[in-house]
Amino acid sequence: MREFTYRAREKRTGRWREGVASAEDENTVIRRLQEQELIVVSIKEKKKYFDLNTALINLQRVSLRDLVVFTRQFATMVRAGVALVRALGILSQETRNPRLKLAIEDIRKEVESGTALSQALAKHKDIFPRLYISLVRVGETGGILDVILDRLAVYYEKNEEITRKIKSAAAYPIVIIILAIAMVIFLLTYVLPTFLNLLMSFETAIPLPTRIVMGASNAIRNYWYIVLSVILALYLLYRLITSRPRGRELWDKLKLRIPIIGRILKLTIISRLCHTLSILLSGGVPIITALEVVKETLDSVPYMNAIEDARRRISEGDQLSVTFIRSSLFPPMLGYMTAVGEESGLVDEMLNRVGMYYDGELDAMISTLTSILEPVLIIFVGGLVGFIVIAMYMPIFQIIQTLMR
Repeated sequence: MREFTYRAREKRTGRWREGVASAEDENTVIRRLQEQELIVVSIKEKKKYFDLNTALINLQRVSLRDLVVFTRQFATMVRAGVALVRALGILSQETRNPRLKLAIEDIRKEVESGTALSQALAKHKDIFPRLYISLVRVGETGGILDVILDRLAVYYEKNEEITRKIKSAAAYPIVIIILAIAMVIFLLTYVLPTFLNLLMSFETAIPLPTRIVMGASNAIRNYWYIVLSVILALYLLYRLITSRPRGRELWDKLKLRIPIIGRILKLTIISRLCHTLSILLSGGVPIITALEVVKETLDSVPYMNAIEDARRRISEGDQLSVTFIRSSLFPPMLGYMTAVGEESGLVDEMLNRVGMYYDGELDAMISTLTSILEPVLIIFVGGLVGFIVIAMYMPIFQIIQTLMR
């Protein structure tokens, strides 16, 4: 989209009007202004200059929570009968996220100049997903924009809740592991060297656990750059492998096979698939288009391939339930419940129920994992630190036994 500054005169009153409009070309702007009964006197493309403040704002991230709050407030205003332009203007003032604020203000200008809301949202695909844009287009066409925005708000609230639970479950072990690593590094680099200097003054045999700890201490203190280089090389190798389609697919398959973690990933994907497909079908989106949108929301290559295969089979005449049942990636319950929905004409409702069922199973899985991880991590950290302490004191016991003899 390009921006144009214009100067025009109203046909009825003769008053002058000046402003900025966004469009693909100059002729589109002129046509829109003429539709508003304006006589265009001058129009020229607005020059774009580098704005450091805008560039820094664009680097900020729009969180899922920001999108949920915006959608919920927008739905409330539309249902109350507030005009789109006015509602967007109020939201641009109320929104705290600077990047989202700029996007809303740009959308407001687009809508004010005559652009459809879905087209204005499409200019900001980095903020508003394709699912969001597709359903807003459905809401505009069917005159049920407030209903669609409500469904989107509920959908993203569920996604945010699932994401928050997974992050909360992962936060505890990550913090414990980081603290354990920091503690071990401190012991090996600051406490142990002083102890080793004292130990080397005695001519005594060094036990194997002590030699292992001494080797680790020497490696960290004298060859830390090699350790960091190996870690960096492994990270770059991982990024290189996962940047290629085949490597990404193999990595995603490996993640799904990890005990417990793979099960949580599967439940998350199935839940998102069900809710996304349900909201699209309930909005009247054709099944082929809905599957294309669903494919973009799944962050797993095996499932993306499965959805693409389902889309192809349905275009050839198969039913959605049949494609789910044939694939080993989808649980049998999903296929059978979808079949019931196809027979009763309530596929969207059945998918929503299946999604809610797997939401509950995911909650239980996360709670179980959290309760299991706490004692496991305590034992792991205690065992690691205990091994280092025992390795430090074993030579002392040998020295005391030698002196007593």
